[in-house]
Amino acid sequence: MMKIRPALRAAAIVAAFALTLTGCGSQTTSGSAGAQGGQKKVFYIPKRMDQAWYQVQADGVKTEGAKDGLDVKVLDSRFDGSQQQANLDTAFSQGAQGLVLVIQDQTQGPAVLSQAKAHNVPVIEIDDNISDSDGKPAPFVGMATEQIGQSVGEMLADEAKQRNMATSQIGVAALTFNQVSVCSQRTNATHDALLKAMPGLQASQIHEANYAGANTDGGLQAMQGLLTANPQVKSWLVYSCNEEGIVGAVRALEGAGKDKTSCGVGIGDGSLAKIEFDKGTAAYCGDVFANSKKHGQIAAQEMADYLNNGKAIPQETLVPGVKVTKDNYKQVFGS
Repeated sequence: MMKIRPALRAAAIVAAFALTLTGCGSQTTSGSAGAQGGQKKVFYIPKRMDQAWYQVQADGVKTEGAKDGLDVKVLDSRFDGSQQQANLDTAFSQGAQGLVLVIQDQTQGPAVLSQAKAHNVPVIEIDDNISDSDGKPAPFVGMATEQIGQSVGEMLADEAKQRNMATSQIGVAALTFNQVSVCSQRTNATHDALLKAMPGLQASQIHEANYAGANTDGGLQAMQGLLTANPQVKSWLVYSCNEEGIVGAVRALEGAGKDKTSCGVGIGDGSLAKIEFDKGTAAYCGDVFANSKKHGQIAAQEMADYLNNGKAIPQETLVPGVKVTKDNYKQVFGS
């Protein structure tokens, strides 16, 4: 399991104006905040448990929760909204005192928060922001999205310069997943940072394609489509919302024989990036490490502080990313 580096601990950015404890399920009630004695029952309900990101995040919630007096149960929503609702029903029926949630679809936020409020259960959302029916956001723990997206753009520009890529022969594959706002924020930040860092690059050279499911197969298919539509491009710079998109794109570039002259930079917990770095994959040339375990740890600690001590849950806690290359990946990810 991934170790948490001291530098990343110190780097967490906490926007800590306290949430007024009404709405969003975070109000003080008897039997929750300030209750004495016994473990507090908290449910972690992630989007899916078949991806390493959520497996590592779950470990963070469980290990930190155990240290802080939480009895953490994990319910897998399996990337399905109806399963998420079933999990919520289970949590409420089993006396949940807190929810740590990764929402399936941000449009479900108002309904989920309304249910939590009706059951007097506080909610901390991880990864994807949600709001109630009045537009009031739930407490959130996640990536410093713009900083991470900007880092990807900067790394791509640096790699293009180091490889002496002819700007006129570059195509940028922007693999987007606009169904999730934080994904759009990351890729928009990358787009802007890349244009800023490469003055000769034109916006017309950036080719956007949605990659279905934000997974590896989606990245592969999206990149194959861009390769077919743009045979004139000699060198590709590739960015996406996560590591899965880049891995899929790299497989497509390898199939087209353009991997040696191209570069993709991913975003994630390093589980896929480390494999590609270990293999010496030419086109997987960088990663921005976003620590999902740290996200889980912070959410568990904030929930425990509220349930055990009545401490207000911070409205927003953002964790910055770390630039990773083939030169430092073993130090960041561990060997």
